[in-house]
Amino acid sequence: MTADAPASPGARRSILDAHAHVWDRTRTPIDWIDESLPEIDRDFSVAELHEVAHAAASAHGVGFEGAVLVQALNDAGETADLLRTARGPVVGWADLDAPGLEARLAELRQGPGGQRLAGIRHLAHVDPDPEWLLRPQASRGLDVLAASGLVFDLVVRPWQLEIAARVAAAHPDLTFVLDHLGQPPAAEARDEAAAWERDLRDLAGLPNVVAKISGIAVRGERARRRARLERLGGIALEAFGADRLMFGSDWPLVRLADDYDSWLGDHLAWSAALSPAEQLALDSATARRIYGATS
Repeated sequence: MTADAPASPGARRSILDAHAHVWDRTRTPIDWIDESLPEIDRDFSVAELHEVAHAAASAHGVGFEGAVLVQALNDAGETADLLRTARGPVVGWADLDAPGLEARLAELRQGPGGQRLAGIRHLAHVDPDPEWLLRPQASRGLDVLAASGLVFDLVVRPWQLEIAARVAAAHPDLTFVLDHLGQPPAAEARDEAAAWERDLRDLAGLPNVVAKISGIAVRGERARRRARLERLGGIALEAFGADRLMFGSDWPLVRLADDYDSWLGDHLAWSAALSPAEQLALDSATARRIYGATS
């Protein structure tokens, strides 16, 4: 995938999806997906992602530039598969704890599709060690990522935002990307929601952190989903600014709440009142700057 040239403010809106997944479970089994999640209990391909995203974008009168594929497993084989099949940037996985990380990253970059490797992610929110991000071995690995010019995606629970801020502050030369706004709780859980907002704003105070408005769609009436997006998006916009935020679909997990078309429509409706420059940043420019676009 080669992204279109950056649009100028005022041009037709065009989306670069900063967060999507694909998987082939005959090659990389995913143990957290089963019949209890029928909406995603099958394989999803790059071709289907682009077909769904193009159709949704066309229905809403916007362009579609491509997507950033993000790992779903802490598994080296999955990352190699993503690099082989992707059409754009990939956020993969490598063992930050293990010695020889530099060599492993070099191996990935020299392999098929290696030029697409843009970042690394570790599923810290489900790691058996809830403070994995604070481990000295992980810290050394983050230093290697910074020296390698890669970014690090943060996938954390709300209570881990404070840990993420400490880690990001300790690694000012590394760009951290907060996925899903740190998985904010429902507004009805007032104490938890207040703590999430406080810690999100603290994290946003670090200039080397950006965030994705992704993974926050919930089941229920569309009006409720839009109200949630407006509330959370407003907090994120105030904390980070549009030039440190990006749209992500979290496809196919978005199917657990609704579908790609509806989530894109909610994003476009929420951001319609923003300036053209802010829309451009959210839609594609931040993702292009952070992850780049490769062919």
